[in-house]
Amino acid sequence: MSKAENTQRFNMYLSQTLVDGLDVLSEQICVPKNSLINVAIAKLLLDMRVVDNLDEANVEARKPVLKETEYCELIEQGKLVNKDQISTIEKIKVKSTGEEEIRFAYYKLNKNNNERLILRPLDLSETELLQLFVDSINKGVFSSNFRNTLKGML
Repeated sequence: MSKAENTQRFNMYLSQTLVDGLDVLSEQICVPKNSLINVAIAKLLLDMRVVDNLDEANVEARKPVLKETEYCELIEQGKLVNKDQISTIEKIKVKSTGEEEIRFAYYKLNKNNNERLILRPLDLSETELLQLFVDSINKGVFSSNFRNTLKGML
């Protein structure tokens, strides 16, 4: 038997051993195999110090700040651009309280083509709101808990 065939047989044996072990453990503790695999991978990542903490808040805290002002840090931003008006749904972290909030805002482009926040309400049609909402979801503005709650309501 060649070395390649021997390695392949060993990998097949190891894979079947893992599958059998997952089956037994899954039945014993009544937890789906996919969940057990997720836990095992998470433990490996933690043990190997690939990640420090898998808490959702900690993972989001590592995201780079898109923009910072005296008032807040802009963490995520969904956009809808219509000529010189930019409608946004933003996840911000308010500096004075440390709280994360969702802000509906709009910006206009100034002479230098920079975005300038307009301190007035955001008015959109339902179609524009849906487009902005989809982009905001795709950009991670909303937490998984919020998305799941919203999904349950609909």
